Amino acid sequence: MNNAININQIVTQIEKLNYKDKISIMARIVDLLKKEDKPGAEYSLTRLKGLGKDVWSKTDVPSYIATERESWD
Repeated sequence: MNNAININQIVTQIEKLNYKDKISIMARIVDLLKKEDKPGAEYSLTRLKGLGKDVWSKTDVPSYIATERESWD
C-alpha cells in the first residue's frame, strides 16, 4: 500500500510538469528499464504450458478438430 501512495504522489507531481519535462522523465524511465533488462535472457515456450486450458476444458477436442478439418474442403 505504501508503494501505491508514493506512485500516486509521483504521478500527481508529474501531471504538473510541462510537456517537455514529462517526455524527459519518460525517457529516463525507459533508460532505467533497459538497464534492468537482462541481455541474452531466453524465454522458454514451456512457460506457456497450461495457458488457456480452461477454454478447452468443456470441449471435445477430437470432435472439434474433425469439424475444423471438414470445413477446409
